[in-house]
Amino acid sequence: LASAADDDDDIRSVNNAKGEAELEAIAALGFPLVSRGGHDILAGIRDFKIQRTLQTATLLNSGLKYGLQELHAGTGGQFNIGLSPAAVKYLFADTKNFPADALIKNYTSNALWGDGGPLVRRSETVTPGRRDEALQKLAESIKLRTAEMKKRGGGNAGHHHMLAMLQECESAIRSRAEALAQREKETADLMKGLSQMA
Repeated sequence: LASAADDDDDIRSVNNAKGEAELEAIAALGFPLVSRGGHDILAGIRDFKIQRTLQTATLLNSGLKYGLQELHAGTGGQFNIGLSPAAVKYLFADTKNFPADALIKNYTSNALWGDGGPLVRRSETVTPGRRDEALQKLAESIKLRTAEMKKRGGGNAGHHHMLAMLQECESAIRSRAEALAQREKETADLMKGLSQMA
Protein backbone atom coordinates (compact mmCIF):
# COMPACT_ATOMS: atom_id res chain seq x y z
CA LEU A 1 0.00 0.00 0.00
CA ALA A 2 1.12 3.55 -0.74
CA SER A 3 1.82 5.78 2.21
CA ALA A 4 0.38 9.27 2.64
CA ALA A 5 3.75 10.65 1.53
CA ASP A 6 3.58 8.51 -1.61
CA ASP A 7 0.11 9.84 -2.33
CA ASP A 8 1.13 13.45 -1.81
CA ASP A 9 4.19 13.10 -4.05
CA ASP A 10 2.23 11.25 -6.72
CA ILE A 11 -0.24 14.13 -6.84
CA ARG A 12 2.55 16.56 -7.70
CA SER A 13 4.51 14.29 -10.02
CA VAL A 14 5.04 15.41 -13.62
CA ASN A 15 6.76 12.26 -14.88
CA ASN A 16 3.72 10.01 -14.92
CA ALA A 17 0.75 9.87 -17.33
CA LYS A 18 -1.32 12.33 -15.27
CA GLY A 19 1.47 14.87 -14.94
CA GLU A 20 2.45 14.55 -18.60
CA ALA A 21 -1.15 15.25 -19.68
CA GLU A 22 -1.23 18.31 -17.41
CA LEU A 23 2.05 19.63 -18.82
CA GLU A 24 0.70 19.14 -22.34
CA ALA A 25 -2.41 21.14 -21.37
CA ILE A 26 -0.21 23.89 -19.94
CA ALA A 27 1.91 23.96 -23.12
CA ALA A 28 -1.24 24.11 -25.28
CA LEU A 29 -2.26 27.23 -23.35
CA GLY A 30 0.96 28.86 -24.52
CA PHE A 31 3.13 28.63 -21.43
CA PRO A 32 6.73 27.97 -22.46
CA LEU A 33 7.98 25.09 -20.35
CA VAL A 34 11.41 26.61 -19.86
CA SER A 35 13.20 27.05 -16.54
CA ARG A 36 14.56 30.36 -15.26
CA GLY A 37 17.97 29.34 -16.66
CA GLY A 38 16.51 28.79 -20.13
CA HIS A 39 16.44 24.97 -19.98
CA ASP A 40 13.64 22.92 -21.55
CA ILE A 41 11.70 21.33 -18.68
CA LEU A 42 10.44 18.43 -20.81
CA ALA A 43 14.04 17.67 -21.79
CA GLY A 44 14.86 17.73 -18.09
CA ILE A 45 12.22 15.09 -17.40
CA ARG A 46 13.67 12.89 -20.16
CA ASP A 47 17.16 13.53 -18.77
CA PHE A 48 15.95 12.56 -15.31
CA LYS A 49 14.61 9.24 -16.58
CA ILE A 50 17.91 8.46 -18.32
CA GLN A 51 19.98 9.42 -15.28
CA ARG A 52 17.81 7.34 -12.96
CA THR A 53 18.26 4.37 -15.28
CA LEU A 54 22.02 4.86 -15.29
CA GLN A 55 22.08 5.66 -11.55
CA THR A 56 24.36 8.64 -12.11
CA ALA A 57 25.27 11.07 -9.35
CA THR A 58 24.38 14.26 -11.23
CA LEU A 59 20.61 14.06 -10.78
CA LEU A 60 20.28 16.81 -8.18
CA ASN A 61 22.13 19.48 -10.16
CA SER A 62 20.42 18.44 -13.37
CA GLY A 63 17.01 18.67 -11.76
CA LEU A 64 17.66 22.09 -10.28
CA LYS A 65 18.69 23.62 -13.59
CA TYR A 66 15.46 22.35 -15.16
CA GLY A 67 13.29 23.59 -12.27
CA LEU A 68 12.59 20.02 -11.14
CA GLN A 69 12.80 18.38 -7.76
CA GLU A 70 12.89 14.71 -6.87
CA LEU A 71 9.94 13.80 -4.70
CA HIS A 72 10.48 10.18 -3.69
CA ALA A 73 10.93 6.65 -4.91
CA GLY A 74 7.50 5.38 -5.87
CA THR A 75 6.19 1.90 -6.48
CA GLY A 76 7.96 -0.43 -8.89
CA GLY A 77 11.15 1.62 -8.86
CA GLN A 78 9.41 4.67 -10.35
CA PHE A 79 10.93 7.91 -9.10
CA ASN A 80 8.51 10.81 -8.94
CA ILE A 81 9.66 14.30 -9.80
CA GLY A 82 7.75 17.56 -9.75
CA LEU A 83 8.12 21.20 -10.64
CA SER A 84 9.89 22.98 -7.79
CA PRO A 85 7.88 25.72 -6.03
CA ALA A 86 10.33 28.28 -7.43
CA ALA A 87 9.76 26.99 -10.97
CA VAL A 88 5.98 27.10 -10.54
CA LYS A 89 6.14 30.73 -9.42
CA TYR A 90 8.53 31.63 -12.24
CA LEU A 91 6.38 29.98 -14.92
CA PHE A 92 2.94 31.17 -13.85
CA ALA A 93 2.87 34.01 -11.32
CA ASP A 94 2.38 37.46 -12.86
CA THR A 95 2.13 39.42 -9.63
CA LYS A 96 2.76 42.75 -11.36
CA ASN A 97 -0.51 42.54 -13.29
CA PHE A 98 -2.37 40.06 -11.09
CA PRO A 99 -1.56 40.50 -7.37
CA ALA A 100 -3.56 37.37 -6.47
CA ASP A 101 -0.91 35.31 -8.28
CA ALA A 102 1.23 35.82 -5.15
CA LEU A 103 -0.92 33.02 -3.68
CA ILE A 104 0.65 30.55 -6.12
CA LYS A 105 2.98 28.58 -3.85
CA ASN A 106 3.37 25.24 -5.63
CA TYR A 107 1.95 22.92 -8.29
CA THR A 108 -1.23 22.13 -6.35
CA SER A 109 -2.12 25.76 -5.45
CA ASN A 110 -5.74 26.79 -5.91
CA ALA A 111 -4.45 30.08 -7.29
CA LEU A 112 -2.77 28.25 -10.19
CA TRP A 113 -5.62 25.99 -11.32
CA GLY A 114 -8.67 27.90 -10.10
CA ASP A 115 -10.98 30.27 -11.96
CA GLY A 116 -9.16 33.58 -12.33
CA GLY A 117 -5.76 31.92 -12.17
CA PRO A 118 -3.14 32.10 -14.92
CA LEU A 119 -4.21 28.91 -16.71
CA VAL A 120 -7.82 30.00 -17.05
CA ARG A 121 -6.82 33.56 -17.97
CA ARG A 122 -4.47 32.33 -20.67
CA SER A 123 -7.21 30.17 -22.17
CA GLU A 124 -8.92 33.36 -23.38
CA THR A 125 -5.89 34.41 -25.43
CA VAL A 126 -5.13 31.21 -27.37
CA THR A 127 -6.78 29.91 -30.53
CA PRO A 128 -9.87 27.71 -30.17
CA GLY A 129 -7.80 24.75 -31.41
CA ARG A 130 -5.17 25.23 -28.69
CA ARG A 131 -7.88 25.70 -26.07
CA ASP A 132 -9.59 22.48 -27.20
CA GLU A 133 -6.24 20.67 -26.99
CA ALA A 134 -5.76 21.93 -23.42
CA LEU A 135 -9.27 20.82 -22.47
CA GLN A 136 -8.66 17.38 -23.99
CA LYS A 137 -5.47 16.96 -21.95
CA LEU A 138 -7.12 18.18 -18.74
CA ALA A 139 -9.95 15.70 -19.31
CA GLU A 140 -7.35 12.97 -19.84
CA SER A 141 -5.69 13.74 -16.51
CA ILE A 142 -9.07 13.89 -14.75
CA LYS A 143 -9.99 10.47 -16.16
CA LEU A 144 -6.65 8.97 -15.09
CA ARG A 145 -6.85 10.50 -11.61
CA THR A 146 -10.44 9.34 -11.10
CA ALA A 147 -9.55 5.77 -12.12
CA GLU A 148 -6.49 5.75 -9.89
CA MET A 149 -8.44 7.06 -6.90
CA LYS A 150 -10.88 4.17 -7.30
CA LYS A 151 -7.96 1.73 -7.23
CA ARG A 152 -6.68 3.36 -4.02
CA GLY A 153 -10.00 3.05 -2.23
CA GLY A 154 -11.10 6.60 -2.99
CA GLY A 155 -7.78 8.39 -2.54
CA ASN A 156 -6.82 10.83 0.20
CA ALA A 157 -7.51 14.52 0.73
CA GLY A 158 -4.62 15.47 -1.55
CA HIS A 159 -6.01 13.40 -4.40
CA HIS A 160 -9.45 14.94 -3.96
CA HIS A 161 -7.97 18.44 -3.85
CA MET A 162 -5.98 18.02 -7.07
CA LEU A 163 -8.93 16.41 -8.88
CA ALA A 164 -11.17 19.29 -7.78
CA MET A 165 -8.59 21.80 -9.02
CA LEU A 166 -8.43 20.16 -12.45
CA GLN A 167 -12.22 19.97 -12.69
CA GLU A 168 -12.55 23.63 -11.72
CA CYS A 169 -9.92 24.60 -14.28
CA GLU A 170 -11.63 22.62 -17.04
CA SER A 171 -15.07 24.01 -16.16
CA ALA A 172 -13.82 27.62 -15.97
CA ILE A 173 -12.04 27.35 -19.33
CA ARG A 174 -15.22 25.98 -20.93
CA SER A 175 -17.36 28.71 -19.35
CA ARG A 176 -15.04 31.47 -20.53
CA ALA A 177 -14.89 29.98 -24.02
CA GLU A 178 -18.70 29.94 -24.20
CA ALA A 179 -18.90 33.55 -22.96
CA LEU A 180 -16.27 34.61 -25.50
CA ALA A 181 -18.15 32.87 -28.33
CA GLN A 182 -21.38 34.57 -27.24
CA ARG A 183 -19.71 38.01 -27.22
CA GLU A 184 -18.24 37.37 -30.67
CA LYS A 185 -21.67 36.33 -31.98
CA GLU A 186 -23.30 39.44 -30.54
CA THR A 187 -20.61 41.63 -32.09
CA ALA A 188 -21.03 39.91 -35.48
CA ASP A 189 -24.81 40.31 -35.29
CA LEU A 190 -24.43 44.00 -34.42
CA MET A 191 -22.02 44.62 -37.30
CA LYS A 192 -24.35 42.80 -39.68
CA GLY A 193 -27.27 44.90 -38.51
CA LEU A 194 -25.29 48.13 -38.94
CA SER A 195 -24.18 47.15 -42.45
CA GLN A 196 -27.78 46.47 -43.44
CA MET A 197 -28.82 49.89 -42.14
CA ALA A 198 -26.12 51.66 -44.16
